[in-house]
Amino acid sequence: MTNQDDQPTTSPPLLIAAVFDVDRTLVPVTTTERLFIRYLLRTHVIGWSVATKTALFVLRSIARQHITPFEAIRRQRAYLRGLSYSKMQQVAQQCFDSDIKPRLSQAGLDAIEEHRTQGHMIVLLSGSLDFLLQPLKEYVHADHLIAARMEVVNGKLTGRILGEFPYGSHKAAFIQHFSEEHGLDFAQSFAYADHHTDHALLSLFGNPVVINPKPKMLEIAQREGWTVKEFR
Repeated sequence: MTNQDDQPTTSPPLLIAAVFDVDRTLVPVTTTERLFIRYLLRTHVIGWSVATKTALFVLRSIARQHITPFEAIRRQRAYLRGLSYSKMQQVAQQCFDSDIKPRLSQAGLDAIEEHRTQGHMIVLLSGSLDFLLQPLKEYVHADHLIAARMEVVNGKLTGRILGEFPYGSHKAAFIQHFSEEHGLDFAQSFAYADHHTDHALLSLFGNPVVINPKPKMLEIAQREGWTVKEFR
């Protein structure tokens, strides 16, 4: 007679995911944050003086910390410092409706829907701001959003990015941690991204898809034998 406690345990089946980059992939040509800044200026939520102060902040950070302009921007969003988080969530929704949604690639939306009909988990992975991409997550009915998280103190944005920034090789680290929590079958899962800095991310997946590649990324895709598609 076999004791029930002695029976072998089975692990839950691994999940097939479709992971989509956002900037210059689902939103071709430009970035969602660039559209957001333009919207904030156009609607006078921030003024050009704020943009100037942000540029000066970046320059000071470069001089004091001996970092690149990208590193300085990556660590801070000075143009949002002191703004109400709840207000920015509302503004982000308005920006999505007027400026971001019309720029979404129909081919990208079709790809998301195709994966959904196959029962795949839909994940948005981006270095853009989490509250800015929340309306997109809801619009495409994505299961998860992995994006840059901003610090909020007493209901106001400090401008500081919390934790690691999901860009380049860090995207691969984020998705590996995500897999530890959710159990992804990398061999059968899909990843869509556009930039050569996404190489480490795409390499994790059995089905990498390179979108709208520039020459350097196209060269990598051809060398690796990866699928190349256009999302226009």
